[in-house]
Amino acid sequence: MKLRRMVLGLLALVGVGVLIACTTSTKTADYQRLVEGQMDIRNHFEYRGDKITLMETTTTIIYSAYGLTGPEDAEKQMLAQGSASWDGVEGITHEVDYQEDRLIETTSIDMSKVDLATLNELLPIETDDGKIPEYVSYKLTKDNFLNQGYTEVKDGKFKELE
Repeated sequence: MKLRRMVLGLLALVGVGVLIACTTSTKTADYQRLVEGQMDIRNHFEYRGDKITLMETTTTIIYSAYGLTGPEDAEKQMLAQGSASWDGVEGITHEVDYQEDRLIETTSIDMSKVDLATLNELLPIETDDGKIPEYVSYKLTKDNFLNQGYTEVKDGKFKELE
């Protein structure tokens, strides 16, 4: 009996070890697109395997670089471009801070809570067949960002907008 208990206990321990080893851990990545004197876009991703679980974007725009006169003018422009459409969507947190010389827009998307069809209306997700995907691919997103001139940021060492 003792031998049987030991074998079963050992098998259970090995099983737990295999489950822990096979579980895909959450990884993170950061990207930045900086245009000196104009804007700074920072993107943070959390993902498991190829599936993005969280996307956070912080965009800073200097008013004068875009011909805006101040916070009120910037707010009108943002509303005209549909920034309010992000507000109140389940799984999305969206805020715009209108400062004296710049605006800072912060958007966080929890992919476990957001409806991908709704997200696709706000942020079109490109697919080969034109259908809404089951998830947002980290690999494809990374490739797209690098092609758009973003650089990968290591150890949180973002460049600052001057």
